[in-house]
Amino acid sequence: MSRKWWAIIVVAVLAVAAVTVGIATSRAQGTTSLQSLSVAQLLAKVGDASKSTTAVSGDITWSNGLIPGSDLTGLLGGQSSAPSSLSGLALGGSGRIWLQQGSGLRLESQGSGSDFVVVAGKNGLWSYSSATSTATHYTLPMGASAKTPTSGPSPQPSSTDPLAAITAGLQRFASTGTVTMGPQTTVAGQPSYLLVMTPASVHTTVGSVQVAIDAKTFVPLRVRVFAKGDTTATLSAGFTSVSYGHLGNSLFAFTAPAGATVHSQALPSPQGLLGSATATKPAAHQQLTLAAAKVKAAGYGLTLAAPSSPPSDLPFTGAMVTAPSKARGATAVLHYGSGFGSVVVIESQGGSSQSTGLQQQIASLPQGLITAMTIAGGPGYELQTPLVNIAAWQHGTTTAVAAGLVPQTLFSQFLAAIH
Repeated sequence: MSRKWWAIIVVAVLAVAAVTVGIATSRAQGTTSLQSLSVAQLLAKVGDASKSTTAVSGDITWSNGLIPGSDLTGLLGGQSSAPSSLSGLALGGSGRIWLQQGSGLRLESQGSGSDFVVVAGKNGLWSYSSATSTATHYTLPMGASAKTPTSGPSPQPSSTDPLAAITAGLQRFASTGTVTMGPQTTVAGQPSYLLVMTPASVHTTVGSVQVAIDAKTFVPLRVRVFAKGDTTATLSAGFTSVSYGHLGNSLFAFTAPAGATVHSQALPSPQGLLGSATATKPAAHQQLTLAAAKVKAAGYGLTLAAPSSPPSDLPFTGAMVTAPSKARGATAVLHYGSGFGSVVVIESQGGSSQSTGLQQQIASLPQGLITAMTIAGGPGYELQTPLVNIAAWQHGTTTAVAAGLVPQTLFSQFLAAIH
């Protein structure tokens, strides 16, 4: 699986920018037989493991408790049902996963009477749902570039490095707060170290991010995200059994079953909103003041809505504006706050399928989960969860989405100041 796809997943969950702070060097706690390591030593071993561990497979489970008192999986099909699309995976589930550097990723989720398979390998990213007998080939969004140097090795094997992506994620987590060693634990039958990341920002809904790491192989086995004041993880994903043996390449080659309907679909990536990853003009992505961002956006026919006086805990910290292309209109990204105490606002000309699609998804959720409201003089919706608050609205021909890992009261104050 490409690093771009891992980045898509990370951005969709966090929707905040990182701020550099120090890494704590506390020692491992507990009296087990595991060697005592500092955070820096453990992260170094995890980094080494991402280079030396070539294959990981096993049973996994993941859960999503973002909606208080509700089970999204139950609302949209029941826990016993396998998902029928990539977005359905976000609701929680269980299955088996195979990862191998240079080969790809395979995920199988079994349900009552149906299965869902995701394969990312040399022939691209595919999914298959037995419930609908549909195979989908996912492509980069229109306007995104898939070009790679032709003189080097095939781009798919060289970019299929999920362990390295997880390691990079750990490093980013370490740069947004204080990282300490938690009690040693056992995950998937393996004695494991526990990294506990506490955000530096006091204006965040995130209490901690906890990563369990195999004490022998130093491969991350489980990630849990806790809302502030909660002892039950709001988001969780991890192995329940694991092995590290070499995997056959046939696992990562997808062929649509006979009789299946096959179609293509572009990935709705944040990269598509922000422009081509291979843009040759760095200035297009430089950080701008709010006044400069408004002027630049206006030059593309995009009128921005921003807080006239944002809450003092969410000061404006930068913006980016990208030019329109054949596939999308001009887009602006405004950032307020810092680290996990951030709100990000994405505004685009009405043709942006990403922003419009999210607004429609929010509006279509069951009643009681969203609040209809007026934002910037236009119709809008707000979705509140223990971790992330999201709002989507329309002002004129501009579609906007705001998301932040900040308390609901602070988020509401932010929305009320937008005009």
